[in-house]
Amino acid sequence: MTDTQSSSEFRALTRRLYEVVSAAPADRNWESIRELYHPRATMVRTGMDEDGRPFVLAMTFDEYIDNVAELLENTEFSETEVHQEVTEFGNIARLVSVYEYQSRSPDAQRHGRGVNFFNLVNEGGGWKIMNIVWDNEREGLTLSAAGLLDPGADSGEG
Repeated sequence: MTDTQSSSEFRALTRRLYEVVSAAPADRNWESIRELYHPRATMVRTGMDEDGRPFVLAMTFDEYIDNVAELLENTEFSETEVHQEVTEFGNIARLVSVYEYQSRSPDAQRHGRGVNFFNLVNEGGGWKIMNIVWDNEREGLTLSAAGLLDPGADSGEG
């Protein structure tokens, strides 16, 4: 497979993921992307809790669906990929997907940026997501400072 083929395949994969999570809650068709995940895949949400302590929440695909349904109930949400980098070696790939998000609920409106780190495997039937780990920008943590975006692209929001 050429780099162009891989790059197109990875971009199509992330586009499908972002489209599903960005759909209206009743229209999120999780089953349409289940095939993209390895059966033992994990999704790992990281961040800071209300007391300023780091947290990690590791989930199976089904636990992730339940978590998103609860977090985004009655919320308009969209995520858009703004930058992608891929490192491929044999049957493994590491994908860095920088995104922008917006959410609007009856109580609040938020927007920001973050990064998904994907590990993918190819067992002969195409690329499958083995895990995704993500975090969002916040005060003291920017994508540009971490070298994940051109410093000129930094919006200054944290």
